[in-house]
Amino acid sequence: MVYRIKVIIIGEAGVGKTSLVKKFVSGHFARDYRTSIGANLFVKELNLNSDTNVSIQIWDIAGQERWKKMRHLYYRGAQGALIVGDLTRGNTFEQLKEFWNQDLKKYCGEIPKILVVNKVDLVPIISNNDIEKFAQIINVKATIFTSAKNGQNVEKAFHQIAEEIVTSKV
Repeated sequence: MVYRIKVIIIGEAGVGKTSLVKKFVSGHFARDYRTSIGANLFVKELNLNSDTNVSIQIWDIAGQERWKKMRHLYYRGAQGALIVGDLTRGNTFEQLKEFWNQDLKKYCGEIPKILVVNKVDLVPIISNNDIEKFAQIINVKATIFTSAKNGQNVEKAFHQIAEEIVTSKV
């Protein structure tokens, strides 16, 4: 069985969305930071188990305010979301709660979503306890701590959202 799924990756500018996607798709981490314009589209084939293959389309949505009016166009058809916060910037989690989660619900309804806590290779300024509370508030299927830089749990995040989507279809 081959599934074709669309996943969006959302969050504030600079949380590492593009770095996570590039690490997952190509295995590389780019040290230079370039802001996304609108959305970037990536595709990767996954093998979830012996009889389930997934073609995952990943839409990396720009986090800058200036893209706010167009963003919902990129959400269309999304079957799951990775919601990314930056462990070194507490306000990125507030924005996930106040804006991104609301925006996602408004345009996509209740789709599987995973909280990705990125930049675990750096010194955190937000506690695991606060992250757990936050995850409950926005009602995510799972919370995964990642580092786009060293690759920690990057594969796991994308595989898990793909599995959540596929099992919700069955």
